[in-house]
Amino acid sequence: MVQKTTQNNVTKTISVMMVLVLLAKASGLLRNMMFMYLLGTESTEAAAFTFASLLPRTFMDAAFAAAISAGFIPIFSKFLQKRSREEAFDLARSFITFVGLVTLTISIVGFFAVSIISGIYFGQDADYQLLSTSAELLRIMIFTMFFTSLAFALTGLSQSLGGFYIPSIMSLVSNGLILGYMWLFFESGGVLGLSIAFVLGNILQVLIFWLPLRKRGFRFRPNFNFKSEGLRQILHLIPMVMISSWLLPIAAMINGAIAANRNSAYFVEFEFANVIFIVLTGVFILSVTNVMLPKLSTEAVQDDGGKNFKNTLQAGISGSVFILLPMAVGIFILRTPIVRLLYERGEFTPEATEQVAYALGILTLGIVGYGLVSILTRAFFAVENGKTPMIVTLFALIINFVVALIFIEFLAIGAVALALMAALNFAGITLYIIAARKFNIFNKKTALNFGKMIVVAAIMFGVLWLVQPMISTLIDILEIGIITILGALLYFALAWLLGIEEIKAARSLISRRKG
Repeated sequence: MVQKTTQNNVTKTISVMMVLVLLAKASGLLRNMMFMYLLGTESTEAAAFTFASLLPRTFMDAAFAAAISAGFIPIFSKFLQKRSREEAFDLARSFITFVGLVTLTISIVGFFAVSIISGIYFGQDADYQLLSTSAELLRIMIFTMFFTSLAFALTGLSQSLGGFYIPSIMSLVSNGLILGYMWLFFESGGVLGLSIAFVLGNILQVLIFWLPLRKRGFRFRPNFNFKSEGLRQILHLIPMVMISSWLLPIAAMINGAIAANRNSAYFVEFEFANVIFIVLTGVFILSVTNVMLPKLSTEAVQDDGGKNFKNTLQAGISGSVFILLPMAVGIFILRTPIVRLLYERGEFTPEATEQVAYALGILTLGIVGYGLVSILTRAFFAVENGKTPMIVTLFALIINFVVALIFIEFLAIGAVALALMAALNFAGITLYIIAARKFNIFNKKTALNFGKMIVVAAIMFGVLWLVQPMISTLIDILEIGIITILGALLYFALAWLLGIEEIKAARSLISRRKG
C-alpha cells in the first residue's frame, strides 16, 4: 500500500510539473517568436543578441547550473538522511555562498573580456558592427551567470526538500517580464534594453524562492565555512558533474561557432532549431529528471540492496522511451509546419523556415538519445559517480566536433545538427550499456518491451508519412493538430494491442483510482 501511494504521489508530481514546465516552455517559445518577429535571422542585432544571451546561458543555465544542482542534491540528501536538518541547512548555506562568490568573480572577469570573447567566437575578421554590438550586450548579460547560479543552487535545495513546483515556473516568471518589455518598450529601448530585461528576469528567478524556502524552515545567511566535509564532497563531485552536463550546451555552442564562421544566419537558424528541440522535448524530460534525481539520491543510501533505486531507474527509462519515440516521429513529420507556425512572420522569411526545419528534422533523430543522457547521468550522480558520464561526454564532444567539421562543406547548417544528433545518440546508448551492467536494469523482458515500442513507432511513422502530404494544404495549426491526434491514437492503440508494459501500468493505475 505504501509503495502504491508513493507511486501515485510521484505520478501526480510529474503530471503537475509537466503542466508547469509546459507553461514555462511555452512562454520561452513565445519570447523567441517575438524575437524572430522583431529581428529575424539576417540582422546584425539578431546575431549579436543571440550570442550575448547564448554564452552565459550555455555556461550557467545549461552547464554549470545543472552541475550545481546535480552535485548538491546527492550530498545534501545524504545529510538529511544521516544527519540533522540544521547540519544539512548549514551545508546549503555554505554551498550557496561559495557558488555566489565564484560566479560573481567569473562575471566580473568576463565583463572586462567581452571584446576578446566576441572576437574569438565570430572571428576577428567579422563585421565591426557585429563585434561591437555583441560585446556591448554581453557586458550586460554576463551577470546573468551570477543570478542563474544562485537560482539553480536554490532549485537543488528546493527539490531536495520536496518542493518541485517553484523550480518549474522559474522561466515562466522571467519570460513574463521579458515579454512585457518586448511588447511595450522594445521599439524605444531596442536590444540594449532587452538585455537589461533578461538580467532583471534572472533576478526574479532568485527572489521567488524566498518565501517557499522560509516555509520549509530554511533561512539564508552567508556561511564562509568552505572547509566543511559536505562542501568538500560536493566540490569533489561538481567538476565531473559539470563536464557530464556539457554535452548538449557545449556541443551546441561549438556548432554555433562553426556555423557562424560560415554564415551568421546559419548560427541564428541553428540556435532556434535547437531551441525548438529543447522546448518540445524538455517539457517531458525535465519533468521526469527533476523528480528522479532527488528520489534516486534518497534511494541510493537506503538499506534495501538497491532494489528501489533499480526499480525507479528502470521505470524512468522505459517510460521516457515510450513517450519520446512517438514525440520524435511527430516532430520529424511536422518539422516544417511547426517552424512556420512559430516563426514565419515579420522579418522571418520562408527561406529561413526551410533552413530551421532542415536542422530540426535532423536534431529530432537524437531525441531518445537526449532522454537517455538526461536520465542516466542523474542516475550516476545519485550514486556519486560523476566519472563515468564525464568520460562518455568527452568522447561525445569529440564526435560532435569531428562530424561538424567534416560535413560543414557538404551539408551547411545540416552538418552541425547532424553532429549534435550523433553525439547525443552515442552518449545515450553508451551510458545505457554501462548502466545496464552496473545497475542490472536490462533483461529479456526489457528488450522485448523496447522492441515493441520501436515496431509501434515505425508503423506510426509510416502511416503519418502517407497522411501528411494529403493535408499539407491546410493551415499549419490544423495540420499539426490532425497529425498529432491521429499519431497519438494510433500509437497508444497499437501499444495496447501489443501489450507494452507502460500501457499495462497506466491501466492498472486508473483501475486502482476508480476502485
